[in-house]
Amino acid sequence: MYHCKLKINIFSTSSFLEEVLKKVPAKERFEHEFETLSSITLEKIKESNIAIIDVPSCYLPSQLREACEKENRLVYCLNKDETDLDLEAISQYFDDLWESPENAALTAFRFERLLTFIKSQKDLWLTENYLESGINSIPDLVWYKDVRGAHLKVNDAFCQAVGKTKKEVEGRGRYYIWDLKKEEYEKGEYVCLETEEIVLKERKTCLFDEKVKSKHGLRQFKTYKSPIFGDDGEPIGTVGVAHDVTDLENMGTEMEIILRSMPFSILVVGSDGLIINANERFEDYFKIKREEIVNHSYQEWRDKTLANSTLSENGKATEVVICKDGKECLLEIREEPIYDIFYNLAGRLYIYRDVTTERALEEQILYNSNTDFLTGLYNRRYFYEYVNQHRNNKPVSLIYVDLDHFKGINDSFGHQTGDEVLIATAELLKICFPEAFLTRLGGDEFLIMILGKCDISQLSMRVEWLLKEIDNKYLKTEKTSLPTASIGIAQTEDPDLSIDQLMRQSDLALYQAKQGGRNRYQIYTPDLMKK
Repeated sequence: MYHCKLKINIFSTSSFLEEVLKKVPAKERFEHEFETLSSITLEKIKESNIAIIDVPSCYLPSQLREACEKENRLVYCLNKDETDLDLEAISQYFDDLWESPENAALTAFRFERLLTFIKSQKDLWLTENYLESGINSIPDLVWYKDVRGAHLKVNDAFCQAVGKTKKEVEGRGRYYIWDLKKEEYEKGEYVCLETEEIVLKERKTCLFDEKVKSKHGLRQFKTYKSPIFGDDGEPIGTVGVAHDVTDLENMGTEMEIILRSMPFSILVVGSDGLIINANERFEDYFKIKREEIVNHSYQEWRDKTLANSTLSENGKATEVVICKDGKECLLEIREEPIYDIFYNLAGRLYIYRDVTTERALEEQILYNSNTDFLTGLYNRRYFYEYVNQHRNNKPVSLIYVDLDHFKGINDSFGHQTGDEVLIATAELLKICFPEAFLTRLGGDEFLIMILGKCDISQLSMRVEWLLKEIDNKYLKTEKTSLPTASIGIAQTEDPDLSIDQLMRQSDLALYQAKQGGRNRYQIYTPDLMKK
């Protein structure tokens, strides 16, 4: 959605900083352009998205700050002899203070943190832009309030209704915004305070009929209000969407507008079970005309249309697998009752929503969050989640695998070859341990976990097989110096032994395997702790 090129000017007499910072990868949607200059000019400061000061300056910190654009970042590198600086005073002009760049790892770490902050600010801007564009494209009134009733954000339609600008509205309460008289406010007329309290108390979306005095006179609104919750699960405000129904001739017209505007297939059924109405999206999706089903039995239509389909319950909705245009589709069916003014059941509203793509995306997102993108194995985060959910006092066997001399592969043949080796190793793990939980911990380190009793002698044989397969796999290539593997094995039947402790044991065994010459495995025993 956006792409940013960061101009990074480094004011230093050494190329060390540029060499270190170039190794830090750019964030998604960002690219970097570096320039190292031996002296400072305000013109170069001004053009910098990130300016890093590592030379004495003839300018005051305030002058450097003034030369920077508001969104640009200014970094000052402290030398060892600058011990008498007032850091609190100088920090008001700089976005970050670094130590004189002698430690490459620390410098890269600070730069990466700065990039993360810049990206978070850009993503925040994008999110706010999405929200602003989204609510302003809605013809209905939209507003957000805090629990005190102050309006935090409104859309253009809201401003048109009240005859005020967003600057005049945001931060103000209903009394001022709607130009209510004091006696009207005190009596609660046209104030709608009770509905706000209901939403906060019910903690769910509620629908209200509200009369509001606007600059266009007294208006009737259909208003949806929902609570907004904070991190602690408690309401921190409300969001409202109001549709002006003042000029609608009757409820039937209103129903037609609602059905036509809904982005889903909708069917209205009377209390007698006969179909009353259907919207255009329903006609398009099911390839049927409204006239063909109106006044017909809903149950008969459903039995005929959804015959031979698979139904499953998902909360309040029913999900149905149907065949549409030669493909399997997942259809969500939600049923909502319709009540008359006396709260008698007048009919039912059936909402049909094709969620095929949505469910596929949900599964893809879940898969991506739990797996390593390169090898397809589970990642470290999901490893701990899986252990917490499935260990249940079962015995655990951990096999810690580390490729030998893997860095030499990347250095000699490039990272693409290194990636191919990692992918091939992952495939071998799947072949040798198809029932195990396989994790890529990072780099060239892998973890095989087996829950349940596992004979150590059989496990050792399978590990030996894995070592041979790894060796054979890479010997078949034309390249030399390709890796073998070192493996550490640890087991426990003690449910009180944490998974981190068991991992340390397998890591210690792995270390002993490497010390013993590599291309071998080592089983953890308490004696290893003494070595």
